[in-house]
Amino acid sequence: MTLWTIQPVYLYEQIMRDGFYRFDESRISKNAWFYCCQVAYNWLAGEMKKKIGDPPTGVKYPVWAWYKHYSEHKKPDLRRAEYGRKSEKMVCMEIDIPDEQVVLSDEELWHFVLNNSYLSRAENETDYNNDMRQFEALPESKKQAEKVRSWQTIFDIEPVDTEWFKKGRSVQATFWELKAEQIRKVQFFKAR
Repeated sequence: MTLWTIQPVYLYEQIMRDGFYRFDESRISKNAWFYCCQVAYNWLAGEMKKKIGDPPTGVKYPVWAWYKHYSEHKKPDLRRAEYGRKSEKMVCMEIDIPDEQVVLSDEELWHFVLNNSYLSRAENETDYNNDMRQFEALPESKKQAEKVRSWQTIFDIEPVDTEWFKKGRSVQATFWELKAEQIRKVQFFKAR
């Protein structure tokens, strides 16, 4: 499967030196944003284990890449400001990862998991309001389980584009490690 991962240049250099890259949890030890989202990352890691198997020893979280960006399966537009801090040296790597080692999910819907929110699949306002009323009427003891169950929607990446519900436009990929031999093309750039 062809994917694109956008990383700081030092990670590319590390891959070339060590032959692989795995998420380094020590790099985020002081990152407050990560810790507020740890429930989401732990949930995703658990789902990945179910879908593609256990990570290599010592690996807790995945490497991220793009499968589809703005409804197209092609390299992301690197002129966008969202890739790195301003003037940071970055690299976009086109990579080829075996399908059975990748979990695809909807990047926009992933934010419901990050925000620990219930994810309604309603495709119009009336259905959404009904769905939310039903969710809110649940006993507190059942809400968390229903909320977590609703997150499975992020793995359904078939495009839906209604007035109220959109999915499948931006699809992210997660996998346990990136090996140097999986890199096909490299483009260096500075974040804008």
